[in-house]
Amino acid sequence: MVDDEQARRILAEAIELVRLFEMGRKRNHGGGITGTKISILKHLKRTDARLTELAEALTVSLPVASRAVGALESEGYVIRRADPDDARASLLSLSPIGLDYVKARQSKFIAHFAERLAEWSDDDVAQAEAVLSRLREPLAATFEAQPANSSTEPAR
Repeated sequence: MVDDEQARRILAEAIELVRLFEMGRKRNHGGGITGTKISILKHLKRTDARLTELAEALTVSLPVASRAVGALESEGYVIRRADPDDARASLLSLSPIGLDYVKARQSKFIAHFAERLAEWSDDDVAQAEAVLSRLREPLAATFEAQPANSSTEPAR
């Protein structure tokens, strides 16, 4: 059975991983599109969306999402078309250029990460995948159980 101290250490490590991702996102080693714009492109790679859905999914205001989408659209990365379920609404999609950009950026990042894991054995990789996968469910359940305004970060 995991005690509170062990749980705190696991959460602290998970938080450090999140911070690394945030730090990397802010540093933007890949150059080019950053911030809300890249988040929009990544979201649209998974699924088409209305502007309001994008803003909600990315936890940004509607005006911020609208400005970013407008810029991406004028740069040719995003296509706006009528929503087949509601002709009054627009549905946003990645253009072929946008899809190519996201794929190239992700491929570059994955290759860079793979270089850093060159010394890992197949067993190391399998263990990491298993632990991270297993950790996802209890973390999600913990966050779902938290009141909206409570702190979820463990003390260091």
